[in-house]
Amino acid sequence: ASVLERLVASNDASGQQVEVTRFHALRAPGISIRDYLDRILKYAACSPECFVLALVYIDRLIQQHNLVLSSFNVHRVIITSVMLAAKFFDDHYYNNAFYARVGGVHCHEINTLELEFLFSVNFTLH
Repeated sequence: ASVLERLVASNDASGQQVEVTRFHALRAPGISIRDYLDRILKYAACSPECFVLALVYIDRLIQQHNLVLSSFNVHRVIITSVMLAAKFFDDHYYNNAFYARVGGVHCHEINTLELEFLFSVNFTLH
């Protein structure tokens, strides 16, 4: 959580022009990154490895798609990467509608974010 918090704080403070993507919200969520990750951990029942894998996926998204994490997109990037990590790594995982509820987004939106994320990293989850 602290790595993402520092990265987002640095990017927000830089004031650089950021390309708006599907991951961007209209306003920054009121929940901190740490609390958001705690919420996902509590309700999604992912293995701890999923959170490590999710961080690897986020790094790939940043490197391959030049995404700049900000307070407007980090939460959606997190829920999408954790959901993909759970689907790839864990034997048992929930459907997209459940992850959408946990993450505070609509089901059709999590479906769109999943596709956007997968295409952005060229479906490289291993």
